[in-house]
Amino acid sequence: MSATYQIDYLEFPSTDGLKTRRFFEEAFEWSFVSYGPTYHAIEAAGIDAGIQGNAAEATDAPLPVVRTTDLEAAQRAVELAGGVVTRPAFDFPGGRRFHFREPGGCEMAVWVSAP
Repeated sequence: MSATYQIDYLEFPSTDGLKTRRFFEEAFEWSFVSYGPTYHAIEAAGIDAGIQGNAAEATDAPLPVVRTTDLEAAQRAVELAGGVVTRPAFDFPGGRRFHFREPGGCEMAVWVSAP
């Protein structure tokens, strides 16, 4: 069975995750689940999303995240198509992912859920 690929998450970088969270709460009435002091998952936004408030972990622009069923196959496909891995695969609550830059310059990530 080949891997499947769907964009299913969007991560917003923030220099102050709590201020960004408050803004989204006030402006759009979204609700949140916090995973530690710097990461806030957004609920009821129409797509699963989160706020990365840790400067060391944040990307320069919003990060589209693609879900797959086979992380290793996805990384091979990304590299064969000319993508460059910018952050090797790592574990996080809920699964494992890697980041890459596609040839046009957009940083993205691919993730697989934990077994």
